[in-house]
Amino acid sequence: MDSVYKAKIDDAIYQKGIVVSQDELNQIALYRNEFHGKWNYAIKPNNVHVI
Repeated sequence: MDSVYKAKIDDAIYQKGIVVSQDELNQIALYRNEFHGKWNYAIKPNNVHVI
């Protein structure tokens, strides 16, 4: 079975220079793969509820 991929160009302009603190990064549920974990990882829900 062949895979089908869809993509579209995002022409939006985004603000540059946004800094994320180490505390904010630590809140991300990041799971690194054993093979080249710097590039291969999954981000999973961390069940944090923002009000």
